[in-house]
Amino acid sequence: MKNNLNQLYTLLFLLLSCSTLAQNQIKIEGIVTDSINQAIPFANISIVDGRAGSVSDNKGQFSFSATQALPFQLQASSIGYQTITITVKNEQQAKNIHFKLSEKQESLGQVDVEGQITDQSFNKIDHKLIDRLPDAGGGNIEGLVKSQMGVSSNNELSSQYRVRGGNYDENLVYVNDIEIYRPFLIRSGQQEGLSFVNPNLISSLKFSPGGFEAQYGDKMSSVLDVRYKKPKAVQGSVSASFLGASGHIEGSSKDERFTAISGVRYKTNQYLLGTLDVSGDYNPSFFDAQTFLTYRLSDKWQLEALGYYSQNNYSFEPVDRETSFGTINEAKKLKIYFEGQEKDLFQTGLGAVSLKFMPNSNNQYKITAMGYRTYEEVTYDIMGQYWLQNIENPDGTTSNPQEDGVQNIGVGTNLEHARNDLFGIIQNVSFQGKHQLNKHLLSWQVKYQHEYFKDYINEWEMRDSAGYSLPYSDKEVKFVYSYNADLKTSSNRLTSYLQDEFKLNTTNGYILINAGIRANYWDFNNELLISPRVNLLFYPNTNKTTRYRLAGGVYYQSPLYREMRTPEGSINENIKSQKSIQLVAGIDHLFEAMNREFKFTSEAYYKHMTNLNPYQVDNVRIRYSGENNAKGYATGIDFKLHGEFVKGVESWANLSIMKTEEDILDDYYIETDEEGNENIVYPGYIPRPSDQRVSFSLFFQDYLPNNPSFRVNLNLIFATGLPFGPPQSPRYLATNRMPAYRRVDIGFSKDLTKWINKKNTIVKDCWIGLEVFNLFDISNTISYYWVRDIHNRQYAVPNYLTSRRINLKLTTYF
Repeated sequence: MKNNLNQLYTLLFLLLSCSTLAQNQIKIEGIVTDSINQAIPFANISIVDGRAGSVSDNKGQFSFSATQALPFQLQASSIGYQTITITVKNEQQAKNIHFKLSEKQESLGQVDVEGQITDQSFNKIDHKLIDRLPDAGGGNIEGLVKSQMGVSSNNELSSQYRVRGGNYDENLVYVNDIEIYRPFLIRSGQQEGLSFVNPNLISSLKFSPGGFEAQYGDKMSSVLDVRYKKPKAVQGSVSASFLGASGHIEGSSKDERFTAISGVRYKTNQYLLGTLDVSGDYNPSFFDAQTFLTYRLSDKWQLEALGYYSQNNYSFEPVDRETSFGTINEAKKLKIYFEGQEKDLFQTGLGAVSLKFMPNSNNQYKITAMGYRTYEEVTYDIMGQYWLQNIENPDGTTSNPQEDGVQNIGVGTNLEHARNDLFGIIQNVSFQGKHQLNKHLLSWQVKYQHEYFKDYINEWEMRDSAGYSLPYSDKEVKFVYSYNADLKTSSNRLTSYLQDEFKLNTTNGYILINAGIRANYWDFNNELLISPRVNLLFYPNTNKTTRYRLAGGVYYQSPLYREMRTPEGSINENIKSQKSIQLVAGIDHLFEAMNREFKFTSEAYYKHMTNLNPYQVDNVRIRYSGENNAKGYATGIDFKLHGEFVKGVESWANLSIMKTEEDILDDYYIETDEEGNENIVYPGYIPRPSDQRVSFSLFFQDYLPNNPSFRVNLNLIFATGLPFGPPQSPRYLATNRMPAYRRVDIGFSKDLTKWINKKNTIVKDCWIGLEVFNLFDISNTISYYWVRDIHNRQYAVPNYLTSRRINLKLTTYF
């Protein structure tokens, strides 16, 4: 039956996602120039509130087709220039468009001082595509980030992602220049709920997988830079699906001095969790609300405020579990019957206020105060009685069978207990300036930050196997592991940066340069960090469809809290920052195929890392050693092809090849040879927990012939297996590999706008979607449950992620 279903879904996919026949489309052609009629290459041209668009070539020319109804608005934008929007009223006008962009040098009341080349290391992401992306994350913007170049993931329940060999804690997220933090006690993806960023509030979204500028903070992997809207009209949206609901409202005063945009979201992944191996009563409930307000006091003064509150409740009463694993020749089954429950609470709040002052069009100052608070509580008492069974003996017989026709090879009881509480406060105030000095944009910032954490941990696991407590002792009862701590930390940081952006003309072309330096002082360990960084972007005269990028610098990962905590439950008073020296080289090339524009991007990188803090990962929980006792490296190459695989809609494909290893400097083991001699063996370089060698992602859009209102969207992710090893074991044993992560999600959507507007409503956009998660029903492994048999042999039983599910979604914009 399952094979028949797979065949049916495969046939449905082939029939609906491969339709690329011509449509009744409008041809849109034109040119983009600056104020003195010089061509602007790599300018972005897109239809407002639509999905079609293109990029200008070396002559500033663009051409693409769209199925948009007339009239519509067409927008052109480029780094360092003002964005222009025009109204296209007829087909003749659509074939003769001339955008003339002016450099950004406007007053605060209109456009902030942004600079000329601030996006050198960043890729722009169309945040509107989150509505079309079939993703089990339930509308988290990270679903789009996971499909970007250099990003890998193996957990659809989590919004976390790895970038070029880094872990989840190495990624920066900014919303309107405010650094965002995530909860600290999250153990699994099903606890996470909603990420901070609300897609309905976004005006722009940029992502850098590495080599970012000095203005961004002290992390070693990536930056997600989000800007929330300053709306000009009253509008909003509502959305609902089997995974939750959301809504937002935005507007401004008549004179546009005051703007407000607010959103609320509710999510429950109970529907998805019902497909996990562990059956029981899942009751997750995630809610958040946030608002962004601006008020222009005068032409020179502006006030901004960002507010956020979220509450995640996760309740779970497991009942039983049955998992088959192993090979054809050695098939086994694990059965567990549970008692107990888990209850978790995560409450987070953030408030930030900014005051901007622009005395003239070339200078801007900004002072920002931010407060972040988190309270997290994880409690569980769960007892599981397990039976480990041989499905059949190695000789193919079932000798000594039990009643169910299998042979028990391990019986025991497992008891897990936790009473973990964490309270954290982060407060900071910053002063920032930007100055346009002829061809230079000078930026700087000084920030003071205070951090306070209070952490209580009482967590242990006991295992009783066939009447014996493991690990065995005839004198006392021992735990498999125990973790106890009662800690407080209070510290202060001073950070600052200074950077310059300018253009350098040469005989062979011109170079856009961003050079800066960053400083960080932390009074916890009296550590002063200096981080120089530089970005170069070269446009050759001979081939303006190609540009070259080179970035390098020193990147530090200063400990926040968890990195300071040792497995023994103490704080390492001498902890230092992890250090990474990075070099990134890239190329962007525009080309034409099938009468459509495409963009090919490739980046090669190398990271030399010292003072590493080794860690182990279980699901999404990271546990650090709390010591700077390792060195390592990460190297790889990424490829991205972006364009209209089907006319009128954009798609892209990414391929990443990467290797990252570390050498723990003080680890060793003793090996005894045949003659009884003991030798000390140093493991040397071993794979890091994030060593995902190959990853491939594809986001593909299509529509049916003669019916462009019916769309098909495909999201595909493949990633090779991550390293793993036995729990509570030395890091050098974690060299086994999980199976590859393979997942295909597909969505079908129908635009209902025209049908609804026949009723004279105020609806601007409305569509209904049907999503099939995990189309081919692949069992992906996220972690392992470890059990022993009667001979004390240890087995890794895979914990599988979600199975196939169908989701219905309705979204309306008004």
